[in-house]
Amino acid sequence: MIHLMINPVLKRDLKFKFRIKKLIPAILLRYICIGLLFLLVILARLGTGILAFLIAEAITILLFTSGSICDAFVSQNGRRDFSELSLTRIKQRGIIFGKLISSNLYNFIVLIISDIGIFAFLSSQKRFDTQGVIYANLVLLTLMFATAILALLFCMIFRRNSLASIFSIYLIIIFLLFNVIIAGLFIERTENQKAKDLLTNSAIYANPIIMLSRSLGKIDLMRTDYMYNIADAIVGRGVIYPDWRISCVIYLAVSCLLLGVVILI
Repeated sequence: MIHLMINPVLKRDLKFKFRIKKLIPAILLRYICIGLLFLLVILARLGTGILAFLIAEAITILLFTSGSICDAFVSQNGRRDFSELSLTRIKQRGIIFGKLISSNLYNFIVLIISDIGIFAFLSSQKRFDTQGVIYANLVLLTLMFATAILALLFCMIFRRNSLASIFSIYLIIIFLLFNVIIAGLFIERTENQKAKDLLTNSAIYANPIIMLSRSLGKIDLMRTDYMYNIADAIVGRGVIYPDWRISCVIYLAVSCLLLGVVILI
């Protein structure tokens, strides 16, 4: 932790990102995205109130984390900055960690502001059961970390192609968000029971929105009107939800493994 705090790349980037002309537009843009997604979640009847807001916040974090990482590492300015830093005494590992953390600064700020608003709302409603919100924040931080590492991996693979990097990571995000629907298509076309069970469990464990909703309590997101109709192949089989903590551990374990790969590239 101390090493990260004195990381020269991190200190330099934080000074740059805390400028008002950078900070305010970045935060506003994220909240506009959260607002639009919140309306979509309400219209799709996936959730209401705090659940709908947290789902919108999770998707926003997935999208903006990917873009920020790609901008920091494979955009024209990002590549030039990385090359200049590589000529200094700073080790490549230090450069990667510094830029990795600074790229998520605005997402951290959004989380903090949102939590203040959520806890203020709960207090005004005399609802002090905030444990679920705290758990949800752990899920959001896990998703932020996992998305950042995955985006970083593609940035290292497509070192000079920002379009390929951002396309690859967004493709995976879309797959994770809609994997219960995609898995359902394959389940309907196979007769093998073990294959059906594997597809069902994989989709449920990997889906970030299901993991988030379960952290708030025993919320059956798959039984909402919209999901019941379009994911009947999974819902109709009697879904047994995994503990959201197990899903978080899987996300963290895979992310740490990928981070090790990135450092070795």
